[in-house]
Amino acid sequence: MTMKCKPYFRLNRKFTLYGIGVVLFGLSLSVNGQSALLLENVNLIDGTGQSIQKGKSILILENVIQKILDYGEEVGVDNIQRVDVSGKYLLPGLFDMHVHFATSPSRGDRLDLVKRRLSLMLKHGVTGVRDMAGDTRQLVYLARQTQLDEIEAPDLYFSSLMAGPGFFDDPRTTSSGQGVVPGEVAWMKAITDETDIALAVAEAKGTGASGIKIYADLPGHLAAKVIEEAHKQNFLVWAHGAVIPGMPSDLVGAGIDGLSHATLLAWEAAEVKPETGKQRYNETELSVDNPEFKALIKAMASKKVYLDPTVAIYKGRYTNSVYDNGIKATRAAFEAGVPLIIGTDRGVNVQNFGHLPLIDEMEVLVKEVDIPILAIIRAATLNAANFLRIGNETGSIEVGKKANILIVDGNPLEDITNLSKVHSVYKNGKKVN
Repeated sequence: MTMKCKPYFRLNRKFTLYGIGVVLFGLSLSVNGQSALLLENVNLIDGTGQSIQKGKSILILENVIQKILDYGEEVGVDNIQRVDVSGKYLLPGLFDMHVHFATSPSRGDRLDLVKRRLSLMLKHGVTGVRDMAGDTRQLVYLARQTQLDEIEAPDLYFSSLMAGPGFFDDPRTTSSGQGVVPGEVAWMKAITDETDIALAVAEAKGTGASGIKIYADLPGHLAAKVIEEAHKQNFLVWAHGAVIPGMPSDLVGAGIDGLSHATLLAWEAAEVKPETGKQRYNETELSVDNPEFKALIKAMASKKVYLDPTVAIYKGRYTNSVYDNGIKATRAAFEAGVPLIIGTDRGVNVQNFGHLPLIDEMEVLVKEVDIPILAIIRAATLNAANFLRIGNETGSIEVGKKANILIVDGNPLEDITNLSKVHSVYKNGKKVN
């Protein structure tokens, strides 16, 4: 018996050894004494939206999923480590697509504290995070360490920030730009009609960020210029649902890649628009039948603008309408076909850890927004990877992808909170302690 070993026997991205690998190594996938790993007899939820596949075994070599087999099927591999996970549920590692780890690197986001937060997240099944703007001097350092597994942490992807000049009196920018002038550096750039947008985007990309976050106090025409130029430079752009005075339709019309905070979409239906980014939350009850709001959601669906709802954070905060608007806007978006990703905008309590904020967000989306659990799991896995343009490498349990894996004791399709009942986690094929 021979097997095609596509992902492992590789010289580079352009030249992959298929049949040659079989000839050279025969029946064995053992290379330099390294054993293959077989996770046996698991209930597989692969992240693509497909339902449970029972009695599956996952073959891993190095950091790659080599094969998905039926339990008991002959593997054809020497030197194999078998792990019995009978009755467990195996999923791709999760993404939290809205975190902040470098707002205050000299105080609340000191490296030692951030590494503890990241470690806790990884141990509970999060293998990827998107940081939504902070001090990139710290973030680029962390990103390198996470992606080389030099620290115990999810892979970290981060943002450079652009906003109107009025935003940079926010004390958070002072913390994130300590030692420099906020608004005048590549990772926190004030945008005006006089700004060289092409240069600003190139400098933002040069920080190592995965995308630009447009924040606040930016008019629609300037947001559109940033989005247009970023796409010319093959760079992602995401933003708050409204970057006041820029409205949601300004961002969507300009081709934004993703929006955060579903409650902010309610501004599209508001009769009175806010003047500055400090007037962030609309406390007027949203009507999803409002023509402007319906047009916005339709445009988001047709342009495939990803939505990061972050609804749970507003429960019990501000007025009830702020939370309810987020629920209604998210439901309307999902029903229209807007792709979702899952983020929290909440910190991890390292002193008194109970469960991930990500579980709270997913639970609200299932139980209050009424989104099917399989769709929520896909949003937290494959959708997130696709949004970050790494869906060919990770985000689902498929042959050739990284072995980033969460195994839980309970069936998450019966209760999404079963995702907190962690049995084991693997990142890049290695078990997390």
